[in-house]
Amino acid sequence: MTIFTYAALVAHKITQVERVPVTGHPHWLGLPWEDVTFPSRGDGVSLSGWYLPTAADDRCIVLIQGTEHHRNSQEIRALRLGRDLFERGFSVFLFDFRARGKSEGDRSSEGDREQWDVFGAIDYVTGRGIPVERIGLLGFSLGAGVALLVAAQEPRIPAVVSDSGFMDYMLELQNLYIGSFRLPSWFAIFVAFAGRIFFKADFSKVRPAQVVEQVDQPIFFIHGEDDPVIPVEETLVLHNISDNPEDRIWIVPRAEHVNVYRKKRDEYVARVSRFFHKHIV
Repeated sequence: MTIFTYAALVAHKITQVERVPVTGHPHWLGLPWEDVTFPSRGDGVSLSGWYLPTAADDRCIVLIQGTEHHRNSQEIRALRLGRDLFERGFSVFLFDFRARGKSEGDRSSEGDREQWDVFGAIDYVTGRGIPVERIGLLGFSLGAGVALLVAAQEPRIPAVVSDSGFMDYMLELQNLYIGSFRLPSWFAIFVAFAGRIFFKADFSKVRPAQVVEQVDQPIFFIHGEDDPVIPVEETLVLHNISDNPEDRIWIVPRAEHVNVYRKKRDEYVARVSRFFHKHIV
């Protein structure tokens, strides 16, 4: 088997995601809701989500899930978090990335084209009459990296929360995939090439550490100190690179990957809602 063939097999595995059925529903929590379908901005892939409108519906938080999750990630408790933010005056938009939940598509691009999906979500919210300047992004894991990449391209986004974020998908590729197969780190270059050629997924465009310094908007970095998936040091580095006096960082002891909200629900909601209230004006 040639290097390129093996690289293609690894890229195939990475971009293949299990479509987990969407469970739960906003009406179970007594929330107003709308079933929404909307196009991804870049290629028109049809995406699906729930919109939770407040009575005023004049500012919105877009929740952006991780790579294996859908709009109501049970690991994150996304819908409960949506309710908590709704109760603090924010409309909330929860949606499924391409190839997840009820959205169309058959492959992940691990943060490349998912940026188009977030821009599609922003387009939907602005189509309701809410200006970009009143839309905040709250991303988890892969979604945290995507949120930073989108904010770097759209400076009118007023504020971003990065929960369990990462520095560079090429590093994650080396650590999570290449290393587990006991392959040399340079093999990641071939996997990235195969991903771009065969699966239209350009992993080299998923590098938050290269753009976070360009994000002028305030960022609230959150990470569990005991995260076994993405080391907390990656968020510490992102925070240091950003170097914005308006940024905030919260490192939570004895918390793991994307479970700070579950561990510290009241404090999480208080801190995140206070951050968004300050910057979405």
